Amino acid sequence: MNPTAVFSKHPDYVQRDVAGECILVPVRRSLKDSNSIYVLNETGAALWQRLDGTCTVQDICAAFIEDYDVAPDQLNQDFDTLLADLLSIQAIQEVAVAHGPTG
Repeated sequence: MNPTAVFSKHPDYVQRDVAGECILVPVRRSLKDSNSIYVLNETGAALWQRLDGTCTVQDICAAFIEDYDVAPDQLNQDFDTLLADLLSIQAIQEVAVAHGPTG
């Protein structure tokens, strides 16, 4: 995954915490999709919380490493997998980021 990419949560998903589980529920979709819910594990939920539409993947990983005892390579691999999964169900979307002047 591009380390400078920025992702935001898609407004068609809501997050609910039920019995200690982080659950993503699609809303405003077809009836078929409304029968699907997605459960994130503890690490996935912590990363989901950090997808705010402003922080880059690299920023999120750096902050996560400060808060949790995790090897950077393992975190990068797990985060890539999570992002790919969330993109595949359209729970997140990449945010276009304007770059500042270059000169």
